[in-house]
Amino acid sequence: VFKKAQNNGKTVVVYSWNKYCTTCAKQKPILEQAEKDFKDLLFLSYEQTKYKDISKFLNINYWSTIAIYKNNEEIGKAIGLNDKDEVYSFIQKGI
Repeated sequence: VFKKAQNNGKTVVVYSWNKYCTTCAKQKPILEQAEKDFKDLLFLSYEQTKYKDISKFLNINYWSTIAIYKNNEEIGKAIGLNDKDEVYSFIQKGI
């Protein structure tokens, strides 16, 4: 899904989380709302401790990481953002 979206020029927002992470718990509803508000973007998430191969592939080393990709390039990564305005501002970098 990730590679196909990238090859089609779609912006992808990837979210790395862990079930014991309090920051992740704050981010989750913000990102769920962002998925509704940014309908043209593809939102993907994964539990980092279970899917280390994804972390390695995307070079994501921390829980609560939001990474944005477009045209097969990483636009940016942010760790620990849990304010809606900050998250939305970061996502808009990929548009």
